[in-house]
Order: sequence, then structure tokens, then C-alpha cells
Amino acid sequence: MRSAGHDIEEINYAKAALTEQTVKAIVAAAGSVAAVLNTRHATAKQHGWATAPPSAAVFARAVVADANLLRRAIVGFDRAAYAKL
Repeated sequence: MRSAGHDIEEINYAKAALTEQTVKAIVAAAGSVAAVLNTRHATAKQHGWATAPPSAAVFARAVVADANLLRRAIVGFDRAAYAKL
């Protein structure tokens, strides 16, 4: 993406914990909680978030407690989705 002229910010949340503010910013940039939610995570399944994602605030608190709720990568090339980011 950098080589295509896109300005990106890489965050290694395995080394530095995410804050609620950062998670909310990620959700805002992606357009929704559903866009960044790891629906395969046990907590997401337990709460039914795959079909009814939580608010950004609830999701941010949950991600601070367990960063694996955040989807790790964007897979595939979707020109419109990348343009939004």
C-alpha cells in the first residue's frame, strides 16, 4: 500500500497495548465495528456480535481486555474498501 502512495500506520498491538481511544479511531476509520471485529473469537460468538456488533465503546473496552477481538489483517484486494482506509 505504501508503494501505491497510501499513507498507512502500522500498530503492533502484540508489543504495545491498545487504548480505548485507539480502538475507537480504528473503528471510525474502518466505518464500523463489524469491519474490524474478529467474529471467530469466543467472546464475539458468546455475545452474538457476528450478527449484532456492539457499540464502538463496548467493543473498545473488550479489545483493551483482549486484542484478539480485533481482526488482524485485511485479506484480498477491494479497491473501494482500501480507498476508504
